[in-house]
Amino acid sequence: MNKLNLWCWNDIKHWYTNVDIIPWEGVDKVFDFETIPYPFEDNTFDEIYCSMVMEHIHNLPDMISEIVRISKNDGLLKIIVPYHSSPNLWWDITHVRGFNLNSFSWFHVNSLKNHGWSGFFLLKQKIHYLSNKKFMESSIINIVPDFFINLFPKIYERFFSFICPSSEIHYLIKVIK
Repeated sequence: MNKLNLWCWNDIKHWYTNVDIIPWEGVDKVFDFETIPYPFEDNTFDEIYCSMVMEHIHNLPDMISEIVRISKNDGLLKIIVPYHSSPNLWWDITHVRGFNLNSFSWFHVNSLKNHGWSGFFLLKQKIHYLSNKKFMESSIINIVPDFFINLFPKIYERFFSFICPSSEIHYLIKVIK
C-alpha cells in the first residue's frame, strides 16, 4: 500500500512517503506544492494524508487535481485544515483560507461529472473544538464539545461557530476516477 504524507514538516510517518518544501530530517522528497505537476506518476497512492497544508495553497483547484491524479481509484484522502472560525486561522500570515462543511462540495464527483473530470466522494467530516493530531478522533478534552458540535454540524456552523469557534475540521474523502 503506497501512502503519501504531504507537507510533513516534523510529522514523519513510517510506511509513508514523506514530502515537504524544506529538506527536514526524514523527508523523502522535496518540492513546491504550488508547482504543477507533482513529481509522482498517475495512480501511485492508496492514501494521501494532508495535515495543515491546504490553507497555504493559493490555487487549491490545481492542488486537488494533482492529488486526484496521483491517487489510485478508491484511494483515500485524509485532510486536516483550520476551521473557518478558528481563532488560530489568521495568526499565520501564510494562510490564505479557512474551511467549513461545504469547502469540498465543488470537487464532489457529481459536481464535476459534467466537466469530464475525476473527483471524490466525501465519506466523513468532523469538526474539532480544539486542535487534534489524531485523525477523526477526539482527544479527552474534546469529547464533549466535539460530540455536540458534530451532532448538528450545520446548525453549529450557521449559528454558533463564531460564538464558540472550533479549531479545525477533518475530512475523509474517497477518490473516484
